[in-house]
Amino acid sequence: MSKSVWISMIKKDEAAAQAVYKMVSGYGLGVSGHFWKDDPENMQWAGAVSEIAAKTNGLWLIVGDTGNFTPSVLRDLSLLALSVQAQKAAQLPVMILTDKPESLKEKLPTPLADALVFSPDNPALGAKITAKANLPLKPVSRPYRLNIHVMPKIGLWIEAGPPTGTWEGIIVGAGGNGAAIDAMGIGPAGRIPEKSVLEYPMRDMTLALADLEFNAWAAQNHVSETESVYVRIKGQPGALLFGPFAPDADEPDVYTLTLE
Repeated sequence: MSKSVWISMIKKDEAAAQAVYKMVSGYGLGVSGHFWKDDPENMQWAGAVSEIAAKTNGLWLIVGDTGNFTPSVLRDLSLLALSVQAQKAAQLPVMILTDKPESLKEKLPTPLADALVFSPDNPALGAKITAKANLPLKPVSRPYRLNIHVMPKIGLWIEAGPPTGTWEGIIVGAGGNGAAIDAMGIGPAGRIPEKSVLEYPMRDMTLALADLEFNAWAAQNHVSETESVYVRIKGQPGALLFGPFAPDADEPDVYTLTLE
C-alpha cells in the first residue's frame, strides 16, 4: 500500500503549494492537503481530522513562515494533532517547513513538540519526507487518554481518562485567554454522555500551576479505563490540565499540556 502525505499550508500561497506538491509527489507519495484557515471560533480545523488520520496517510507536513505560526494557529494545530493521535491510536509523524526552523522549534506547544522542523531548502528534505512517511507508526504510549470532540453549535469538549486502572476522582482545567469550563460529565470512553451524575462536584476552582492559571472542575467519581471524564470549554484554551483528583492532597498529581 503506497503511503500519502497530508499538507497544511498555513499561508495561502498557490505557487508555494504547487512546489511542495511537486516535490512530495516526485518521490512516489500520494499528496492531499488544504490551505489553513485561522478561524478558532468555528473550529474549521476539525474537518481535516479524518483525512490526516486516514490509514494510508504516513506524514503530516505543515508549511509556513515562522511569523504565520501565531498563538491562535498553534492552538488549533495542537487540537488537531491531539484529535488525530486519538483517532489513529498512534503517533503520526509531523514535519514542519519554515524559514526559521530553530526559532519555531523553541516555541512549539506540547502536542507538536516532537515535530521535525526544517528549512524548505534543506538538501535532504525529499529523502527525510519519504523515510518518515513510510515508517511503521508507533502506538501512543502515555499515562493518560486524551481526545478532542468538536460539536457544531455546542462547543469544544475534552475527553480524558486512564489507559489502565482507575482514577479515583478526576479534575480537568482550562488555562489562558480567559478560557473556562461550563459543563462536565462522566460516561463510556469515546462518547459524550447525554446524562451524568457527578459525585461531590467542585466547580470553578482556580489553580496556579507551571506559571499558568487554570479554571478547573473536579468530582470524586471513579473513572476506569473504559470510562472518561468530559468537559466543555468556552473560549480559546492556551493550556489543559487533567488527571486524578484527591481533595485532601497537598498538590494535585495532574498532567498539563500547552496548546500555544
